[in-house]
This record gives sequence, C-alpha cells and structure tokens, in this order.
Amino acid sequence: MPVDRGAIDAQLREIGEGERWWEQREFRDLPYILHPEERILGITVGKLLGRRRPRVRAGRWLIVATSQRLLCLNQGRFARKQVEIPLAQIVRMYQGNGLRSHQITIETPDRRYRIRIPKADAYRFASALAALVPGQQQRLHPDLEPLAWVPGITTVAALPGVAGLLSKVSSLSPPDYAYRDQVERLEAVVERLQEDVERLQQQVGFLESLLQKQAEDAFAPRSPGGS
Repeated sequence: MPVDRGAIDAQLREIGEGERWWEQREFRDLPYILHPEERILGITVGKLLGRRRPRVRAGRWLIVATSQRLLCLNQGRFARKQVEIPLAQIVRMYQGNGLRSHQITIETPDRRYRIRIPKADAYRFASALAALVPGQQQRLHPDLEPLAWVPGITTVAALPGVAGLLSKVSSLSPPDYAYRDQVERLEAVVERLQEDVERLQQQVGFLESLLQKQAEDAFAPRSPGGS
C-alpha cells in the first residue's frame, strides 16, 4: 500500500521543501518505495557515479536521504533504476567541493559510490545525510563537528598542482562579465577533466580485472591429460 501523499507533504514541509518535487517523475514513485515508518530527511538531484565495474551511469538522479537508507532513483526510457544504500552499511563517508558541484563519497563493504549534487544544495543535504551516520564522521575525524566537510580524494582536485588552482578560481569574485565568462569556461574545462578521470578509472579497473584473470589462468593447475 503506497504511503499517503499528505504524509509525504508533511515530511517535505518539516525539512523546508515545497510540493515542487511532485513534478519529478522519480518523486512520484516514492509513495510506492517508502516504507510506512520511513521519513524523508533530505532531498536533492545530482549524479550517481560508481568507482569501478559494474558502472553506474551518470545522469540526473533523484537522491533522497531517509531515516533508513539513501535512495537514488532515475527514470529511464523503459524502466526505473533504483539504487539504495542502507544506513547500517555505510562504513565511511567524506565530502569535497568542486567548482560547480559538491561530491559526497560513500563506502560500503562492497562498493564505493560518488554522488555529485549542486553546491546550492550541498550544506542542507550533506548535513542531513551526515546526521544520519554521525558515528562514522566522529570515528574518522574525532576533532571535527559532525557536520564538518571532509575533503574527498577521488576528484581532479586531488591531482598535484590542481588543488591550489581550484581554490583560487573558486574564491574569485569576477568584477565584470568578461572575467565571469572566463571563470565559467574554466569550470566547464575542469568538469570535463573530472569526467575524463572517471572514465580512466573505469578503464584501469577493467584492465586490472583482466590482468588478474589472465594471471590466475596462467598459474592454474592443469589436468593430467592436458597439453
């Protein structure tokens, strides 16, 4: 039985959200996905990226932090894609700022997920998500407040010499449209670099798996009748 729309509207109001979310196709599926006792604590849209195979394709996902899990929904052409991460399975979570987006990296015993969300939603959504797993934040960085943001390590910003450049660019207050235009072009270049790095990571993961399989086959014991 689907969760009543009125109950969902009440949860949205509690976290300062309006009814605009009902315009999203993925959000209209929520009443059939949420458990009766489950509560929405944070919501945004963004990209969901996997670290290695099987690859999670980038695209616009509805990302919902609830009292029980992190839900990522994407309505494809033929079917809905759904990724859910139970809160109890999150073993590590850290965050980092890009030029135009905020990245949250979540690790479970089996997978690593990277979520990119708009910077405008970063503090509100990341704070809601961090509050759901405060023990993980405290264990990683006991001297930080639960809502402190921890720099990530899987973006272009982690490459030598790039972090300083990004920090300077992100702190600029362009005095005129010409400079602002240059900054926007630089942001686009950096985002393309991030996507290139992600593709390279996927290719490296594939090659590592292939080499490991070949090595295992080469050293595997052969049957007596074999050549």
